[in-house]
Amino acid sequence: MDSSDNRTSPESLARVFLVEDNPEHSFIAVRVLRQLLGEESEIIVVESADEALHLLHQFTEHDRPDLILIDLRLPDSRGLEALSAARAHEACAQVPTLVITSSLYDQDVAQSYQLGASAVLNKPLSRASLRDELIRIGTLAPNSSRLRTTSH
Repeated sequence: MDSSDNRTSPESLARVFLVEDNPEHSFIAVRVLRQLLGEESEIIVVESADEALHLLHQFTEHDRPDLILIDLRLPDSRGLEALSAARAHEACAQVPTLVITSSLYDQDVAQSYQLGASAVLNKPLSRASLRDELIRIGTLAPNSSRLRTTSH
């Protein structure tokens, strides 16, 4: 076992990568994530697709997030590009990736799934909707408030 990966124990805290430009929605998402995954979870927040793309390419097998959330409607209209990059980057390709959006367009939802989104959630993010989706995709145990960590 590689000792450089300090997230192998079942009690380890989640590491989440959040791409959200709206400070209010970011605050809500961080709060909901901490409620579900533990107050000490590491949540990395960036506000643009450029920041997301830069950081995504730096993640490795050992420091990648356990969960990625991407706002579809970033100001530079590149939320789908960030999603596509997350799915294409080898270290993050298997990380559950959720799209959060205020879009009501079926085409946006369909395109998100075509690019590999694990789920699409409406904004503002609610604890119940996030919990339900994490359970549905097998990331959160139904009777637990802790993210399931797997050896990717």
